[in-house]
Parts: sequence; C-alpha cells; structure tokens
Amino acid sequence: MIKFYRKIILFLKGVLMGIADLIPGISGGTIALITNIYDELIFSINSISIRSFINLKKKGVRFFWNEINGKFLFPVFFGIIFSIFFFSKIISWLLINEPISLWSFFFAITISSFYYFYKKIGDIKFPHFLLIFIGAIFSFFFTIFINLNISPNYFYIFISGFIAITAMILPGISGSYLLLILGVYPLIIKSLNDLQSFIFKLNSEIFLNSFNILLIFFLGAIVGLKIMSKYISLILYKYPKKTLSFLLGLMIGSVHKLWPWQNKIDSSNLFLFKNKTIVFPNKYDGPPELIKAFIFMGVGSILFFTLSRLKKIK
Repeated sequence: MIKFYRKIILFLKGVLMGIADLIPGISGGTIALITNIYDELIFSINSISIRSFINLKKKGVRFFWNEINGKFLFPVFFGIIFSIFFFSKIISWLLINEPISLWSFFFAITISSFYYFYKKIGDIKFPHFLLIFIGAIFSFFFTIFINLNISPNYFYIFISGFIAITAMILPGISGSYLLLILGVYPLIIKSLNDLQSFIFKLNSEIFLNSFNILLIFFLGAIVGLKIMSKYISLILYKYPKKTLSFLLGLMIGSVHKLWPWQNKIDSSNLFLFKNKTIVFPNKYDGPPELIKAFIFMGVGSILFFTLSRLKKIK
C-alpha cells in the first residue's frame, strides 16, 4: 500500500512538472526541485547508459529496472507525458481566458519555493550570495533580451528539443519560454493539439505531419536530457550548496515572467508573451480580479508546502 501511495505521489509530481513545462515562464525543473525529487531525478536519468541496455540483455529486466531506478523514473515520466499530452489544450485555453488565475498559481508556488532553498542551503555565506546574484542577473537578462526569429526545419526542431529540455531540467529557466524565443513554441503546441485531434477524430493527414515534428523534437530532448543530466549530477554531487545557490538565482531572475498583472498582452494571440510590462493591479489593462488572484496564490502556496513535505517513504 505504501509503495502504491508513493507511486501516485510521484505521478502527481510528474503531472505538475509536465504542466509547468507547457507554460512559458516556469520550469519543470523548478517543480522537481521544490517537491524534493530533483536530485533523485537527475541522478536516475544519469544512471541510464548503453551499459544499462547491455545489462538488460545479459542480466534481465529486473536488474535493468533496479539499475535505472525504474520504480522512481516510470511514475514521474508517465506523469510528465500524461500532462503534456492531455493538458496542452487546457493550458492553451487558460493562457487566453484565465491568465491572472494561472500566473497567480505558479507565481505563489515559485515564491514559496524560496523558503525551500533557504532551508536546503543552510548557512548562506558570501560565495552563495555571489552565485545567487550571478544566477539572477543571467536569468533576468536572458529572459528579456534574447530573441530569435528563424523558420524551423527538422534539424532546427531537433536542436530546439535539445535546448528546451536542458532548460526544463534547470530550475528558473523555462523550456517553454526558450521555445518561444526560438520560434517553435506555437508549432509544438499545435502538433500536440493535432495529435489529440487524431486520437479523437482519426485524421491521418494531421497525424503524420504532427507526429514527425514531435518525434524529431523528442529525439532532440532525449539526447539533451542524457547529456546535460550527466553534468548537472556531477556538480550537484561535488558542490551541492553552491549549485543550489546558482539555481536559486536563476529562479529569482526569471520570477518577473510569472507576475500575474502584465500589460501589452494581445488576448487574441496565445503565443504573444514578449514585451509585457509589469504593473500593479490598479494599472492593469483589464479587470485585476484580485480576489481570484489571491485565491489561486493561496492554493499554489498550500500545494507547494504540501508537496514539499512529502518526503521519501521508506
């Protein structure tokens, strides 16, 4: 019963990671970090190698499953894939119709997570402050000034997958926002939605085009995930507090992207997230919906502290 309960919790954390990866401004890595599965996730991914598959053939499925920590990876990745596939249309709708509620929810989760970092780092000394500052400056300027406009082909989509997954496993840098910068976010979201349409409407023409795009994208993501997890796990192992300090800086520098009240939003265009101006609620171009915002901030904070207390069950 306890093992089943843990799998459900891991699945739900994976679902939250997948939802976060769909939204420009928040990283699935952030969710993994604040829900206490980040270290295990990175080290488990890094444990997968060619040797693992050789052992699968020589020593069997059970040895392979234990070697890659399958009892952890499977529910987490199943949750991520489930939410990315089934929530893409819902997130698209929320970004257009309920932006304040959505951003309030994730803004509260991110702000609440700073407490987790404080507890995890412990005694914060000058090198930690310096790394927090460097991470914040890098993340802030990166999310403001980087902008590309390239017509995507299959190779570009592969590279985009590689870059996006790198960001998605780094707290503070949004993979979806990077896809926006790279100019492929609308294409990936549309392909996910088309794939859903195929399942429910069986339109083969839509399926083939979208499947090819998603296949190339996910191949790039798999390669990026394997390569980057190796280096991240290495620095996490050697310099845990300094790494967490830098990751905290990345989150602080990008938190402005989650502020619920930002003007210059074209509500008719789902994918226009750039050139927004942060304002106080009374200066917002539209109903500020303060009560709704505070409710969702409260829900986000409660969810964070609930998930962050769910430690590994022995």
